[in-house]
Amino acid sequence: MVIPPQPAALQTPVYMTMELFELLDACETLADELKTSTDLLATQALYRQLGQHLDAMEMALETKLPAYLLDRLSVENLVQIRPQEFAGDTERLRQYCYALTQVLLGKKQTPEVQNTLHDLLPEMVDMLIEALLQPQLVNMSA
Repeated sequence: MVIPPQPAALQTPVYMTMELFELLDACETLADELKTSTDLLATQALYRQLGQHLDAMEMALETKLPAYLLDRLSVENLVQIRPQEFAGDTERLRQYCYALTQVLLGKKQTPEVQNTLHDLLPEMVDMLIEALLQPQLVNMSA
């Protein structure tokens, strides 16, 4: 029996099935593309994609890291730790980045403010990625 493909509207977007490190890599790539983007339509598409990936990251941060991903971290004793427990206040930074993509998509600011926010977004995404990839020792007895 052949199962017909689902209509595009019913398919799960790829970014919703990505694990944390895939999302971080994708966000880094999108932020880098934003730094050099000069086309308005391409920039708006990058904001939308980055916003989608940042939104999907919320769920990825709530899930425990699988054992095979722990090898990418350099600190021992993280087996039962979820990413947000060793990444500090990255959830707030992720929310700021996501909110900034939504503001930029709305295009309701002056061109000067739009340019400033456009330049700020990739820097904030880079800070988020660095914070999430920098493991810290956690008190396991607490």
